[in-house]
Amino acid sequence: MSVPIADQSKSPTHQKTLIIWSIISVLLLILYGETLLKWGKDLWTDPNYSHGMLIPFVSLYFIKQRFAQLRKTQSITSNKGLLFILPALLLFVLGSVAGEQFSQRISFVILLYGLVLFLEGREIAKLLLFPIALFLFAIPLPYILYNAIAFPLKLIATKIAAGAIRLFGMPVFRDGNVIHLPHTTLEVVDACSGIRSLMTLITLAFLLASFQLRTFWKRAVLVLLALPLAVLANAGRVALTGLLTKSNPAWGSGTLHEITGWGVFVISFGFLLGISFLMERQREKRVR
Repeated sequence: MSVPIADQSKSPTHQKTLIIWSIISVLLLILYGETLLKWGKDLWTDPNYSHGMLIPFVSLYFIKQRFAQLRKTQSITSNKGLLFILPALLLFVLGSVAGEQFSQRISFVILLYGLVLFLEGREIAKLLLFPIALFLFAIPLPYILYNAIAFPLKLIATKIAAGAIRLFGMPVFRDGNVIHLPHTTLEVVDACSGIRSLMTLITLAFLLASFQLRTFWKRAVLVLLALPLAVLANAGRVALTGLLTKSNPAWGSGTLHEITGWGVFVISFGFLLGISFLMERQREKRVR
């Protein structure tokens, strides 16, 4: 039986829980303080993960949405939380020994969920799973993995862009991730491969799927579509840059080049919005 809201906030159990969480928060800051500071610094300085700065605010928004449910849900300790706490601590130790930030950050998210499950129980952990899982999208990939993804994406974007430019009758010679045109040479770097917009698009697709779609397979499809959309959009940006620089070289760098970057990102997100709308509309037609 749930404890009435007014009584629950003043109950000895509630006060004890606040004390326990206060102590745990201090211990987490001591244990993960350096990790969290470096994490925040990386998000602030790395343009590939600048969207990560917004994740805590988005997470708080979802917690606020669930706040009434959280207060009504009875807190019951669950030993299943240890299945997350112990591996998370082990992962943190291994990451610390190896000096590897990715493992330490992953362990923090897993540990946070494990603590909620252990101290508050399955029902509250279920309500907070999504807000906690969002932090995974703010964790920068290890550079070895980042480069393994970015390099083939650069080649694919270069090939598509070169093909698109040929369609307009312009001579093109492609050498790896470099496009040689009669009036200029374009190098498809990481930022133009789609990897930068991919990180943000996947996060936005995940949020959009959670808001808009109700079935797992539709949500999965929408998130997976972020990859080809990011690559195609950036390939289109490279092709457009090649065509525009014929009349004005300024399109190849600086403010104008940044404008095309934002433009293709908005278009990509617009496609995701349209696809999610069509998926949800199809479901509504079946219901009728």
